[in-house]
Amino acid sequence: MRFEIRASNRSHWSWVLVNETEETVVESRRGFPSQAQATAAAMAFAQLVARAGRNLAGVPRAGGFL
Repeated sequence: MRFEIRASNRSHWSWVLVNETEETVVESRRGFPSQAQATAAAMAFAQLVARAGRNLAGVPRAGGFL
């Protein structure tokens, strides 16, 4: 999976997470006034997902898949 930063115009940017087959998995609910802000928001979201994966109930921490 990868994040894409997209512009609908010069003052509206968003991020989209796409999978290996180019399908949208999730996209930002809001727009951002700059590419840099959309990129920062995507990075923050990625960190939250990684933290959630580490705290997933029932998944062993050592040797887990995340």
